[in-house]
Amino acid sequence: MKTNYFLCALMCIMSFGKIKAADLYVRDLGAGGAYATISEAITAANDGDRIIIRPKTGNIPYLENLTINKSLTFASEINFNKYYVQGTISIVPAVNRVVTINNMYAFQSSIATSSVTLSGGRATVNIINCTVDQNIDLDNSKNVTANVSQSNCANLYFVHGKITANTIETVKLTDDAAPLATTDVQIIANSLYYNGASLNSIAITTTSYPLKIYNNDCTIYYLNYTTILPVLEISSIKTGSTNLIFNNRFSSNHNDPSYARHTINISASSTGIINISNNIIRSPNPSYYEINASSAPTVIANNNLCPANPFNSSGVDISNNNFYDSAYSINLSTGTATGAVVNAGLPDEEYQDLDLTRNDIGPLGGSNSWMNYWPNNAGNKPRVMFLNTPRRVYQGTTTIQAEATGISK
Repeated sequence: MKTNYFLCALMCIMSFGKIKAADLYVRDLGAGGAYATISEAITAANDGDRIIIRPKTGNIPYLENLTINKSLTFASEINFNKYYVQGTISIVPAVNRVVTINNMYAFQSSIATSSVTLSGGRATVNIINCTVDQNIDLDNSKNVTANVSQSNCANLYFVHGKITANTIETVKLTDDAAPLATTDVQIIANSLYYNGASLNSIAITTTSYPLKIYNNDCTIYYLNYTTILPVLEISSIKTGSTNLIFNNRFSSNHNDPSYARHTINISASSTGIINISNNIIRSPNPSYYEINASSAPTVIANNNLCPANPFNSSGVDISNNNFYDSAYSINLSTGTATGAVVNAGLPDEEYQDLDLTRNDIGPLGGSNSWMNYWPNNAGNKPRVMFLNTPRRVYQGTTTIQAEATGISK
């Protein structure tokens, strides 16, 4: 009997030691006994809690500065309706801290990590279905994994993670503190459009992780600017890594082609492989290269379409089946492609389209097709926002490793 009493007491102690995650509500003026401000709810919350925020009438913003220093999830009380916040929004990274922000409109504001030093682990920041009038700045601390999906912002800065189905002006990847993360960086199916000067659509400066850049639509449209930069700039890569740049559209446009520059510029000084295949690459001036590469990495360019001029490159080590043809169209809204891009990509089954036909060139082609991610709202319904499965299943394989991430609110 003594043993039974002891076990009962131990189970009670263990159950009291586990604090169940709670939902904390925020409503205008504290209606219905809720918190009146988001900051009050953060102060009262414990790690793992959800803070559920009711949008104010007329999209009036919550006027407050937020410091998020716990593992918390932020969501809208009204499904898929955004709550507006105007003020400084700062996420404080810590080892094993996970912060998820859903359906926030950062009105005239940015979302940024504070500058701290992490040792022995990583923090994770998830930003999903948010609109940020200024920047999403998640590279102030190393060892932070950023998963940003279905969001809008001006510039996005990060050091590791997955960037999928966002509308952004520019993306910049900078160095992290590897090897505390073992996965590669994935930039997939983003709409990147910039009308200005002195910025790239995608700028890569990392020696920490291999890259997968798939199915993005990247356009820099310079109207009357003379300071022109490449659409994709790769300044450094991880030594010995294999980096894949597949099924994108990289387009540099200018009303005066004499100001054009190389569309893809690779100045990395480390050895490794950069495979550039099945892309639409446009430079308006034949005097500049679709791909300009330094001598250190091995650069492979296969089955890329150049719609403005014949394919022109420098520093490419292996080049096959790159061609010029302006007779094509792709409609990213309807998911339709016609003309020269259809069935013109690498013929290997590993790169097949979703209907198992030969790879189409551009964002609609391949298993990471643009249509997996767009429309990113999907009629205000739950959806999978990232799916990673093997590109090839071999005979005799008994298990298939798959990774998926989804959102329901």
